[in-house]
Amino acid sequence: MKISAFPVAFYTPETAFGFGGIGIANFWLKNEQRETRPSSVQLGVSYTTKSQFLLYIPFEFYKDNEKWRFLGEFGFYKYFYNFFGVGIDSKEEDEETYEVIFPRARLALMHEVWPNLYLGLGYEFDNFRSLKIEEGGVLEASDVPGKQDGTVSNIGLQAFYDTRDNIFFPTKGFYIQSNVFTSSKILGSSFRYSKFELDNRYYQKVGKKQVVAANVFLGSSSKSTPFYDLFYLGSNRTRGINNRRFQDNSELSMALEYRFPIAGRFGGAVFGSQEP
Repeated sequence: MKISAFPVAFYTPETAFGFGGIGIANFWLKNEQRETRPSSVQLGVSYTTKSQFLLYIPFEFYKDNEKWRFLGEFGFYKYFYNFFGVGIDSKEEDEETYEVIFPRARLALMHEVWPNLYLGLGYEFDNFRSLKIEEGGVLEASDVPGKQDGTVSNIGLQAFYDTRDNIFFPTKGFYIQSNVFTSSKILGSSFRYSKFELDNRYYQKVGKKQVVAANVFLGSSSKSTPFYDLFYLGSNRTRGINNRRFQDNSELSMALEYRFPIAGRFGGAVFGSQEP
């Protein structure tokens, strides 16, 4: 088993300064060959100067020479998010924040049906509570689903094609993932909606240590989607603008990134994105 640990520090307008750490454990399950991709578990903890707290534990387990994958995330969040309204006509001057507390679970069991192609079942859970919104603000005046707290409990089908050389720092290969989820009253969902996502990523090494990464993302959801599960710009896919500056029931975005070493373990990236 190999264990690595790193400090974390960041600043965003809605969180102010944040700090914490992340640990990563890489290992092989019993009887797995060392030539296969190792399983991994991460543990991340962050705290901000605005008393926000983030705990997240993503994981990936590989069995039978990568024929089976069990992956997902457990987490607990007390966090602020931006809200400008819904749709392309939302106004920047209407910016406000809301605070919410929620535990999170993401689970997926996948089986290889063709070389590097996996199919399986996925599950999503978020229990949003203690939602605090601004009195007289845009969110309070809107009619978006989810303003009175609620539970997201979705089940669906997932498929992905993965030829990356490394799951943490890929330098070549494709990663294409497609998800179709629907809410389930049987599993305790407070909402009734469905959504579709298609995430396409490509990595190519250029020179000795530089990498070009590209991403095209397409997403769509039904009109009854709770506002905290809408698609939005300002995510890790579409950096460079305020988080959730635009959010709606659909998203088509493209991004390109150039990654390069600086010195030792330090590196840099130049990126750009386009939203039609």
